Amino acid sequence: MKRFGIVVSILVLLVCSFAVFAADKDVVMKPDAIKWEDGPIKGTHVAKLWGDWMTGGPYGCLIRFDGGLMNPMHMHTQTLRIYVLRGTFVHQSAGGKMEKAGPGSYVVQVGGNHHISGCAKGAECKFLMTSDDKFDMIPDAPAK
Repeated sequence: MKRFGIVVSILVLLVCSFAVFAADKDVVMKPDAIKWEDGPIKGTHVAKLWGDWMTGGPYGCLIRFDGGLMNPMHMHTQTLRIYVLRGTFVHQSAGGKMEKAGPGSYVVQVGGNHHISGCAKGAECKFLMTSDDKFDMIPDAPAK
């Protein structure tokens, strides 16, 4: 039953996201058609689903983090919406407590808010990420 809920949640998120683009044809992407490439940070991998996450405009992509990969305090210009598919996604807002989000969890990282994020040790994480404009990751300046 839990797996059914996860699948339904993913489908709802995808349907809502695709509706923005008013596609002129149906799209079915089977796992072997999803092309993974290395992400901008070692230990990250990306599969584009729609839009282009690095050049601008709305996009959706699958992201994989190697287990134990943690990104130090940073921010994004745009708000990121994340739906965890596998593993344990870790998020800690600046000044907040560390949150561990397992499969079926939904995380919103508001543009301009500083946070630490990554994947708990032990297993890779896989999640769906969407945003309204291009991805960026702006690290906080190191403390002096």
